[in-house]
Amino acid sequence: MFLTILSYEFKLLIRSKWLLVLFFIIMLLIVFASHNGNKNVEKRVSDISVVQRDFSEKDSVMLATLIKIEKGEKVDGPYWKLPSAPMTIGNRYPRLAIMQPESLSFIATGQSDMYTHFKSPKVYGNNFALDYAEMINPVQLLFGNFDIAFVLIYILPLLIIAFTYNILSKEKELGTLRIIVAQPISTFSWLFQKLVIRFLFFSAITTFILCVTIVIFSTEALVNVFVLLGLFLLAISYYLFWFVMAFIVNIKINDSSKNALTLVGLWLLIVLVIPATINQIGNALYPIPSRLNMINEIRAIKKESEAKQDEIMDTYLRNHPELAQGNDKKQFGFWHNYFASEKVMEEKTEPLLKKYDLQLKKQQKFIMAFQFASPAIIVQQSLNKIAATSEMHYNDFKKQVFEFSKQWRNYLKPILFRQEKFTVKNYYELPKFYYQNRIKHRIWLNVFILFSINGIILLIFGGKN
Repeated sequence: MFLTILSYEFKLLIRSKWLLVLFFIIMLLIVFASHNGNKNVEKRVSDISVVQRDFSEKDSVMLATLIKIEKGEKVDGPYWKLPSAPMTIGNRYPRLAIMQPESLSFIATGQSDMYTHFKSPKVYGNNFALDYAEMINPVQLLFGNFDIAFVLIYILPLLIIAFTYNILSKEKELGTLRIIVAQPISTFSWLFQKLVIRFLFFSAITTFILCVTIVIFSTEALVNVFVLLGLFLLAISYYLFWFVMAFIVNIKINDSSKNALTLVGLWLLIVLVIPATINQIGNALYPIPSRLNMINEIRAIKKESEAKQDEIMDTYLRNHPELAQGNDKKQFGFWHNYFASEKVMEEKTEPLLKKYDLQLKKQQKFIMAFQFASPAIIVQQSLNKIAATSEMHYNDFKKQVFEFSKQWRNYLKPILFRQEKFTVKNYYELPKFYYQNRIKHRIWLNVFILFSINGIILLIFGGKN
């Protein structure tokens, strides 16, 4: 019986041109979204390339100057700009920390339009993490980015609703439902099989177009077949959720206009209202401290530390006798005092920064705890993690830059206290930043959760009348 319904449904969809229309609409949406997402990635790569080129040019000039100094040749410019001074290197020639896009970054813009992808931490000042956001178009923030994630989560469910809302009610309104009931199959089974067939057609079309698009825009992504398979199954499980909703509404309501209104209402609730409500509750329960107040408090701590520099320097040299050996305290200048007070500064500002980070983590945990209230949240979080554009990725990038900043300072600090010159040899020994994607996407767990949600909903609400 299933094969008979399959054959009939296929002929019906072909004659009504539904499959053809569906194919071209989905193709246009996904191709345009991929193109748009890829443009964002290209801009990101272009910005990084410009910064890398400037960095290389500046480093080349600095290295050439160092070679001249070591050869004893005359070098133009004031002494405090010469790269032979370690703090000149640390302040005027900082290393570059870059977060390159992943092979699938074009599928979800995520937070990549709000945070920077490169940073040059200097030896002076370590609170650059407070200024990681970039100025962007507020209209774009309001409506989001038209990428594959937007198409999958927001637009395709509307196509599924248009594709399924009146399957049973149409037969009733046309007067052909009695003929169906007279067949050796229950209305429940008939509708279920019709929706299964449409789900298979819809999934096959979407998966095929998505696969071709990924091949066109990112051949590198084909290397990780495991992640791609998870991505396709994640999308399929999300489509299945909306087909399950259509099945339940068709069975329980069985009126075309009411079916359409109910499904659109569910779309608004699941895709827009619930995620926005959870986000607002998270902001209300765990408000982020004012960054302006935090910066003012940090400045006050700096001013207090500057007033006690002599006392702080004595304590610092007692705790680090290796830096004080063979040196006269009177020879120490601004940078020596700065590094001596840096530890005190870190200890006093740590509670402020921790409070800021703690509230962010609490918000993220709250959203993660309630993500199961809406499949749209699960899919959005998963796609952002696959694309490496989630807020967790940028927070981890920030953390890695902090770690590198300490490594960078710790290399230059002994050279300063030993009152040595920075040399070409030191240049080639300088620490380099390598970003690592340390965030797990857990896509297979989310696929399992979505399929489980579909099964539970079907068992509870989709039973026979």
